[in-house]
Formats: sequence, structure tokens, C-alpha cells
Amino acid sequence: MKSNVAIALIVMGSLLIMTPPASDYLLQRQVTQILSMVESGNVRLEGRMSGSYRLGCWAAGVLMVVVAVAGSLGKREKETEETKA
Repeated sequence: MKSNVAIALIVMGSLLIMTPPASDYLLQRQVTQILSMVESGNVRLEGRMSGSYRLGCWAAGVLMVVVAVAGSLGKREKETEETKA
């Protein structure tokens, strides 16, 4: 696997893995800002990610990273065999 492709897979996979925690952080930040502006103590915001979407992001991200690492290791083993011959 080309190193450019492996790097792209690792970066995009990492972004997919980080999407649910980043979404939670941004939602919490939005709630905090609204609570500081509004005089009432109740705020209800809809829009949390569903559990299946969270799992899908995590699984797709992990799969992308695994494919990149496995492809890079395969390329490295092939190169070492060629240099020994």
C-alpha cells in the first residue's frame, strides 16, 4: 500500500473515531452557553448521536486504521524479502 494512502486512511479513521466525543463536547458547550444566557434553569436540546451511529463511526474508523497498518506491514515485509534476494 502506498504511504500516501496509508496516511490518509489513518487520518480519516482517527477523525471518524473522534467524531462522537467531539460531538458530545460541542453539545455540552452549547448547553452551557444557553444556560448562561437564559434566566431559567431548564434547557432541552435534541440532537445527541444515536448509539448505532456512534458504533458505526468507531467501527469504520478502526477498520480504516487496521487496513492501513496491515497494508503497510505487508508492503514492508515484501520489501525486506526483495532486499534479501
